Amino acid sequence: MNCVIIDDEPAAIDVLKFHLSSIPFVVLKKTFRDPLDALEYLPEHKVDVMFLDINMPKLSGISFPKFLQNPPLIIFTTAYSEYALESYDLKAIDYLLKPIEFNRLLQAVMKAKQFLEKNISITTSSSKISPDISKQTIFIKSGSEFHQLFVQNIEYIESDGNYVTFYIDKRPILARYKISEVLELLPKEYFTRVHRSYIVALKHIVTIKKHCVVIDNKEIPISSKYREGFLKITQNIE
Repeated sequence: MNCVIIDDEPAAIDVLKFHLSSIPFVVLKKTFRDPLDALEYLPEHKVDVMFLDINMPKLSGISFPKFLQNPPLIIFTTAYSEYALESYDLKAIDYLLKPIEFNRLLQAVMKAKQFLEKNISITTSSSKISPDISKQTIFIKSGSEFHQLFVQNIEYIESDGNYVTFYIDKRPILARYKISEVLELLPKEYFTRVHRSYIVALKHIVTIKKHCVVIDNKEIPISSKYREGFLKITQNIE
């Protein structure tokens, strides 16, 4: 996945370069401190994603995409949260607040990767998208290693503080994520949260009981907070 960074602050560029260097499928093609230089470069080169700062002196990140006929996927980077709504109107795939942490960056990169793999155009349409889960993968950082997981093989995820464990064919993989971050990575058509500490894959549920679901002989609790939403979802399972 080819990407560029457009940011007038050298320190911000260095942080992104450092984080992106740890993601094996990302190729950083070029960095720009002057957005006008990027406007000249992008039409002539294949770029999948641009990390775009919003507050730049010559040309703001909000205005920048309007000068490109076919802009790459946009991941905005900024220290100011008040631009979030306007950035999504510009069809940005994500919006990162500085200082940017690795886990949050990886989440944004995975969103971009999934869109590119499915050849889905980002639109503001409310139409429902049903991805082919059999081909969908996510990358999970565990220690110093990255694991590429087929989404359809994930049975459930268990949270313990700032760590989660992915259970795949009885093989646990421990990773440093918050459960809310993991939920954003997974397709909502196939996964749902049933408890503050558990996300389950609907296709792997064997039995639904009053206060729990059973997956691979493990009883996973359903809390009162999530029960009503979970039951509505399961009524629509084909």
